[in-house]
Amino acid sequence: MAPMTRNSLSPVALVWLALLTACSGSADDSAPAPTFDPNPPTEIGGDREAEVVLPANYAVDAEYPLVILVHGYGVNADIQEVIFGLGQRVDDLGFILVKPEGTVDANGSQFWNATEECCDFGHTGVDDVAYLSGLIDEARTLYPISTVAFVGHSNGGFMSYRMACEVPEKIDRIAVLAGAVYKDEADCVGTEPVSVLHVHGTLDESVAYESDPGHAGAEESVERWATKAGCTEPPTVLGTRDYMSRVDGEETTVSQWEGCAAGTDIQLWSAAGADHTFLDSTDLWRDDVAAWAIQ
Repeated sequence: MAPMTRNSLSPVALVWLALLTACSGSADDSAPAPTFDPNPPTEIGGDREAEVVLPANYAVDAEYPLVILVHGYGVNADIQEVIFGLGQRVDDLGFILVKPEGTVDANGSQFWNATEECCDFGHTGVDDVAYLSGLIDEARTLYPISTVAFVGHSNGGFMSYRMACEVPEKIDRIAVLAGAVYKDEADCVGTEPVSVLHVHGTLDESVAYESDPGHAGAEESVERWATKAGCTEPPTVLGTRDYMSRVDGEETTVSQWEGCAAGTDIQLWSAAGADHTFLDSTDLWRDDVAAWAIQ
């Protein structure tokens, strides 16, 4: 029998052959890598603009951790920088910093609609989860990003927990200073583990370190995430550190949960004698928080 050629196939068979060829693909058919502008915008977010700080050596052929700074109630991103100093560490540590702003309430204070505890006191219902999620999505189209972290203080800490609860698939880690997760565990709907660093002063009079009937304290908040991460062992004390200039000695106890899901890091830094603002925190503290956020 003569070998079958393409010309000897029926019209129907030719159609099937074309379909099979189109669907089979090859190693050369892989999607092209995204193309990034070497001079990208330094503001994103549309009508709610957020400043973007790029490292001095920014290049499109590298990847960078994305850190989103979430300010506390009544302040803005620039004022929040006084505590965390992230912008001063962008160049040395090599990450991209995004500085969004909350909306303004009836008292003229910027806020985030985080949990029932804090801080949409006017019940505006603004969808900050959608806004911050949109910043992540937009940033990924503009910059080569490796990981995503939220760093938040007070109301910003509550908001960081809410983001981890509602869109954990978009976030790798959150660093929370003097915030808290939902009091009702059922309100934290996400099941995926997220790395959590919770920092809290034991003398915080604004967001209590201890739990009460309407508030999940520092230890309770972190333990919830240890459970989500499947940590099989109780926390281990890694040591103590001197993070607060006005408190004598190594006042901060660093605890880390063990046996957690691969790639998940759950830590609590308890600062004995520290207050809510952390204005007397040292550069060592700022270095360590920034380094943890970009791991």
